[in-house]
Amino acid sequence: MKTVFTTVIYKQAESFIPEYIKSVDNQTDKDFDLLIINDNFNSEELKDVEHQINSLTTGLKIHVVDLFDQHLSISGTRIQMMASAKKMGYDLMVMGDVDDTFAPSRVEEVKKAYELDKSAVFFYNKLVTDGGKEVFSTLPTKAESIKQISQGNFVGMSTSAINLNHVTEDFIDSLKEGDCPVFDWYLFSRLLLDVGYGNLVPNTSTIYRIYDNNEVGVTRDIKKELEVKKVHYTNLAKRYNYFRDLLSKLEDIDINAISARADHQGYWWSDIQMEDNYEI
Repeated sequence: MKTVFTTVIYKQAESFIPEYIKSVDNQTDKDFDLLIINDNFNSEELKDVEHQINSLTTGLKIHVVDLFDQHLSISGTRIQMMASAKKMGYDLMVMGDVDDTFAPSRVEEVKKAYELDKSAVFFYNKLVTDGGKEVFSTLPTKAESIKQISQGNFVGMSTSAINLNHVTEDFIDSLKEGDCPVFDWYLFSRLLLDVGYGNLVPNTSTIYRIYDNNEVGVTRDIKKELEVKKVHYTNLAKRYNYFRDLLSKLEDIDINAISARADHQGYWWSDIQMEDNYEI
């Protein structure tokens, strides 16, 4: 199994890079490469960052793909990250946002999950704050239906890994249709609908820095959720009747009549729940 750990680096998160690199270098399983996608460091700045990365790693093979001249969106850099890993021939791509860190067991446990079920398309682990609190109250052991993440989302780039053997270059290229701030949600929706299921990886975690600059933010905001879901459903409605139906229901909602759900599990954008009897 050829494995790569991937991330996108950008100036706004420069202060987080050392902790990210130390966390990756501290993995109990060392048999993987590191793929760094450069978003907006110019050539001189990138040399300094590469020097810093090399000084903090011990034996990792590091690939740097420089996208500075392409001026891509957030989703564009992530799509290119997947495309690069696929082109390089990796079987398993473990992902992590550069402003997060990871339990030392993450690569080891994801590899175990991969070996147990190579039919799975993606893998996801729990998310905890830097204070040790679990972000999600519960997580399903298997993600196999779009209904599990259609009105709330528990799987994101920094907690996940993708079995690239099940993902084609054409599929990766088609993800450009979903260029939006909530690309992670779009990506895993497309994987579930077009490719296959995902499995929970136990016994490991991603340590998440949640702050106001995150797309999610630090508070539950129903008005923001409404706007996010409009964008998300509109993107997916280009392909699937299921999301045309959800978008239609969303447009009929009285936002002032909605309050935060008492049974909230921590899943992102899940306070607005619509009756869903539509069959795919």
